[in-house]
Amino acid sequence: MIYRILILMLCSASSVFSQDLKDISRWKVSLSKTGAKPGEQVEVVFSADIDKNWKLYSSDFKGDVGPLPTEFAFNASNAYQLVGEIQAVKPLKAVNPTWDKAYTYFTDKAEFRQTIRVTSAGGKVSGTIKGLLCSNEDGLCVPFKESFEVH
Repeated sequence: MIYRILILMLCSASSVFSQDLKDISRWKVSLSKTGAKPGEQVEVVFSADIDKNWKLYSSDFKGDVGPLPTEFAFNASNAYQLVGEIQAVKPLKAVNPTWDKAYTYFTDKAEFRQTIRVTSAGGKVSGTIKGLLCSNEDGLCVPFKESFEVH
């Protein structure tokens, strides 16, 4: 009997984890200005469309307790320098009642911006986005990691 329960649990878990993350969030990365010359500053704009009944945690809170914030890692390059920290654009705010900690998140659409200083023409900005998507219906949370590249 216990083996049947374990098999049923494994089958249920595999169907949850086999859900394509592209079905939950779709990312687009662009530059606020194309053709920037060395010395100019531009923004790398990260936009995500998030499926109904899901939320994406923002990047502007500490993940020491509760949900994990979205992280952006930029590959080292001689083509640009990061200026300041990544900025979440108009996230929603809530307080987790269990830990009494505030956190920010997005539903439907998310936007983040990172200012860079162009140091050489024709370079690319690349890296990874890592975060957590959670269902508002059943509390299921799915971690994701996605690569990006923009010229």
